[in-house]
Amino acid sequence: MPRLHHLIAVCLVSTLLAACASNSGGLSTRDADKAYINASIGPVNHTSQFLYGFTVNGQFGANARAYGADIASTCCVRLPRVWRPGLTVDIQYDLLINDGKDDNWKTKKGVPVEPYTEPGSVYVHFFPDDQIRVVVTNWAPNAAEHPIPFPVNPNKKRGGRSQ
Repeated sequence: MPRLHHLIAVCLVSTLLAACASNSGGLSTRDADKAYINASIGPVNHTSQFLYGFTVNGQFGANARAYGADIASTCCVRLPRVWRPGLTVDIQYDLLINDGKDDNWKTKKGVPVEPYTEPGSVYVHFFPDDQIRVVVTNWAPNAAEHPIPFPVNPNKKRGGRSQ
C-alpha cells in the first residue's frame, strides 16, 4: 500500500508541474524574449475571518487563517517579467462568515499590481473592508523585507514579528 501512495504522490506532483508549465490563456509560456513569467501565488490575510480560498485571474490559491499567510506555493499566474503601469489582476475570494458556516465569495476586477523590479511570487494581501493589495516579491510574508508588514492579530500579545 505505501508504494501506491508514493505513486499517487508522484503523479500529483507531475500533474501540478505540468499545469504550471502550461497556460490557461493559450499563450506560450516559453516566450523567446522571456517577456513573461509564471508566478506562484500565495495569500496573506489581515482580517479576523478565515480565507477559504481565492483566485488570481482564475488561478486558484491556497487558504489562510485569520491574521495568517501561506507561502506562494500554488501555481501559477502569468505576469510580465517587467512591471508596467496599469498592470492589474482580477481577484475572487471567500472569507468565511458566521463562524465558518457561510461562504462569502466576492469579486474584485482590475486590482492594481504594485510596482516590482524583479520577477517573484505573487502575494495577495486581504484587508478588512474588502481592501486588497497585490505584490510581487521573492520574500515570504513573514520576512522583514516583504513589501507589506505581516498581519498582526490585535487580540494577541506577541514579542517581535508574528509567525
